[in-house]
Amino acid sequence: MASMYHPFETDVLYQADEDGNIRLTKGNSMGVFTREGIHLSGDIRHADPQLCVWVANNPDPATMFQRAGRNTIIGNSENKD
Repeated sequence: MASMYHPFETDVLYQADEDGNIRLTKGNSMGVFTREGIHLSGDIRHADPQLCVWVANNPDPATMFQRAGRNTIIGNSENKD
């Protein structure tokens, strides 16, 4: 799972969970937020929405190089002449 500490609040860990939400932890406190930084649960009620988007943006390695609207991977050298 992707995670990072906030650059200005270095004791707050932002971590993506298996549901696609962002879990913040600070000591014994915890909060769960959407990818956009909207509070869902927990005693931490404020999150940096930009950092939530940053941590949640984890492309699938199998498809991250695909072009929109195509089923081929960039760099695929199949030639259909």
